[in-house]
Amino acid sequence: MATNAVESVGDGKDSQPIRPVRGGRKPRSGASNEAEGQRFFLAKADGNNRIPDLGKEFATEPEAIVESLKAGLSYFSVAEWRGIADFSGKKPLLEREAVRSVQKPG
Repeated sequence: MATNAVESVGDGKDSQPIRPVRGGRKPRSGASNEAEGQRFFLAKADGNNRIPDLGKEFATEPEAIVESLKAGLSYFSVAEWRGIADFSGKKPLLEREAVRSVQKPG
């Protein structure tokens, strides 16, 4: 039966227990840059409910949320991904890679 022990160093009253250092969490594959591939659009006021009709684009989600509240419209979050495959191992690994949008000067 294994027990977790906490050691004390020093002579008593001013000593602090030593705790094991915990490692950080490893991010899931593809999860570290999810916001990188996202774009945010306000819905058009006269849009069809069945087909998303994208209006003005916003650089960040908070901007889209504020405009959504002001206009009384919903907003869309669109992510663009490219499929990638790694055939170096025994089993092929299928993953996704965020497509970085190129900002147009204007």
